[in-house]
Amino acid sequence: MNDVVFVRHASTSWTGRRYCGRSDPPLDAAGLTEARALAAALAPTLPRDVLIVTSPAHRARATAEVLAAAAQVTAVEIDERWREADFGIAEGRTFDELAAMDPRLAEALAGGVTDIDWPGGERAADLGVRIAQAWNALRARGRPALVVSHGGAIRHAVALARSLPTDAVPVLEPATSIRVELRAEESGSARMLPSRP
Repeated sequence: MNDVVFVRHASTSWTGRRYCGRSDPPLDAAGLTEARALAAALAPTLPRDVLIVTSPAHRARATAEVLAAAAQVTAVEIDERWREADFGIAEGRTFDELAAMDPRLAEALAGGVTDIDWPGGERAADLGVRIAQAWNALRARGRPALVVSHGGAIRHAVALARSLPTDAVPVLEPATSIRVELRAEESGSARMLPSRP
């Protein structure tokens, strides 16, 4: 039995303010503090042979490096498939700016729609395929793992692991985690355990 722990990267100056998919702001001071607090709580729960995988974004890599140091893991793997969605015309904009540009898209987002084909960006189906490939590759390695990624990517992965619709999975707050227990006898399913700090 192996666990996969998904961690949403810690905060940047854009977190909760601007859509941030392919843009790459670094962690801010609050984000570094969040990452250190998460690492202190999470590292003691990780096995010695844990595999740490991260999105290539600076905010995810910095969070992963803090976690790896606390867990005494020397190598962090970068996997492009765990990057955030490309938000297209929404990238770098506030919700109000987006609403002025594309009221229909803003209405869908405000209504909780999760399968978004971002104008000028990534289609929901493409994001789903990418995350499914990353998830299957991770499971095939048969090792306990910690994945540092983004709200949308983690939501898709947890939904896949639980055979749930994406909108049934809440978005993690920055610098929080969720643990998915993988049982060897279950070929395509996983049991979700409670979120850790």
